[in-house]
Amino acid sequence: MSFNGMIEFRNGNLDAIQTQTAGQQDEYTRIWQDVQRQIMGLVAAGQVDAQIGATLEERDRIFQQQAAGYDDSVTSQNTAIRNVQNIGNEGGAAMVRAAAGGRA
Repeated sequence: MSFNGMIEFRNGNLDAIQTQTAGQQDEYTRIWQDVQRQIMGLVAAGQVDAQIGATLEERDRIFQQQAAGYDDSVTSQNTAIRNVQNIGNEGGAAMVRAAAGGRA
């Protein structure tokens, strides 16, 4: 007796969540680095007061600290998602075995 396609655990959306959050991390880091580069370029060109550079360094320290906390949260979330996937895969396989009378 075959259960191919009749009993299936789909977890592709969970993969998409992990990929999306990792992409968001890359994006906010890229945006912040671009902002820093532009502001420091203005400072170097004398178009903005040099004290802004010192303020930017402090803001960068805060950003890095907060980003690290967010990154840790995302890592924990992705670990939890992987755990859910593994549990789902194992449970799905057990249901298929049970439906096949222990033969699958």
